[in-house]
Amino acid sequence: MENSKSFSQQLAWDISHSSLVDEFKKSTLQLHLHELEDQPLNIMVVGPKGVGKTSTIKAVFGNCLNEEFNAVSGITRFQNGHLVVWDYPGHNGDEQHDKMLDMQIGATLSESDSDGNPLIDMAVVVLDPAEQNLNQGYRLICDVIAPALGRNFDNRLVVGLNKADIASHSYGWDFLNDSPSNEVEIWPESTAALIRHCMLDESGLEIAPVCYAADFERTNGEGRRPFNTIKLLNQLVAKLPAAKQITLIDTPLNQQSQAWFDSDDRMNYVVEVENSLFDSIYQGSRGGSRFGGLLGAYMGKQGREIGYLIRRNLHNRLNLA
Repeated sequence: MENSKSFSQQLAWDISHSSLVDEFKKSTLQLHLHELEDQPLNIMVVGPKGVGKTSTIKAVFGNCLNEEFNAVSGITRFQNGHLVVWDYPGHNGDEQHDKMLDMQIGATLSESDSDGNPLIDMAVVVLDPAEQNLNQGYRLICDVIAPALGRNFDNRLVVGLNKADIASHSYGWDFLNDSPSNEVEIWPESTAALIRHCMLDESGLEIAPVCYAADFERTNGEGRRPFNTIKLLNQLVAKLPAAKQITLIDTPLNQQSQAWFDSDDRMNYVVEVENSLFDSIYQGSRGGSRFGGLLGAYMGKQGREIGYLIRRNLHNRLNLA
């Protein structure tokens, strides 16, 4: 895959040169991809101070985003192409500062463009399950973000519990099986379940937080790399409108070696992303249209070919090839 091409551009090129896709389908898909690649995407990242908001952004996008800091607002703006990620300053416990920040977050999430669409497509709340400021983040979700998002909160909100590697205190990585030990997952996953239950009970919000580690160093000398960020990416893709998913994947993603390799393996998250992208690109399909494990197989040879091309290009995008 050529590094100069985006995901959608490379996919369109591959489709145009495929002998298994007829000319009408080629032109239809290329037009659709062209329409999708021009969609703006704005993501707001918020949470208490020190939870790892910036490291989360870098775990997903690496160093490919242009960074601009506003000294007045304290907001860092990351951009590449049609994607803009707004990294908001953290709540620090100062009542006046936090109140003003809450008002700013709520007002921004409530804004719409001239067509009536939300200015902010997705709010990502980052929390640290091992810190005492967890309640600050919880109150931010229930008292500020959910009311601002209104009835569409579920499709515009992702909650992440970062630092899963240190949230379990003395427990560490199971190097024999190259996975987190069972004890490592207990604390953050229990915290995630508690937050989910409390939000549902108090506010009627059905949100399942994602536990991950944006950046941690393994003691066996393998260096630093994220854990479970593929699960976070999958939730972002799944919740975004079809027209916005391509913008996210078109943005250069973290190319660090094995940045997307480690996960909790509760689901094949790469396959889930493939399914979402297939449904966005191959109009009329639902659920990835898999048959016998082949993406697009229900749609015949052309669907199977498109499924293969999507899978190949996504794996290249995530450096999994």
